[in-house]
Amino acid sequence: MSESNLWAAWTLRSHDALTAAVSAAAPPGLALRDLAALTLIASHAGCSADWLWSRIGLTQSGTVRLIDRLERLGYVDRVRRGRVLELSLTASGQELLATWNAARDQAGRDVLDALTPEERRRFNDLLATALRRTSRERSEADTTCRLCNWPICTNCPVDKSVTQPTDAPDGSAGGVGGGGP
Repeated sequence: MSESNLWAAWTLRSHDALTAAVSAAAPPGLALRDLAALTLIASHAGCSADWLWSRIGLTQSGTVRLIDRLERLGYVDRVRRGRVLELSLTASGQELLATWNAARDQAGRDVLDALTPEERRRFNDLLATALRRTSRERSEADTTCRLCNWPICTNCPVDKSVTQPTDAPDGSAGGVGGGGP
């Protein structure tokens, strides 16, 4: 048995489950990256496209096009505050995000159903340990948690892994734990 093969198979199984959840929860044409953007905007109300782009793996111009599309679809609002365009979710965006979170949670349960409750607890503990031991900057932590349901995440191991602050959603200097789940 190869450790890297096991890890790759588990990762792909999980990714496939997430992709299927997108198909079940989101209108045609939306993908994981769109839902990641909605998730981050919801958890960092007032963030800017400049803050968002590095966290969703797009260029700055690609992020602007994504936001334009999400705004046209009625999921995102932009409000000018001084020189910054602040992003927030519309009621439709919040509804879609709630539907996505439920579908994502079900996908996780489906993947983990092969484990007993005790195995799941141990598995979760090991995942939390691995996530906590990976040092990262705040923006990297936000990227790692881009599909997380931030309001329900307490004692986040990714947040505990932050060693260097980066920019806050409003463009100011962020601090350790300042932007995490």
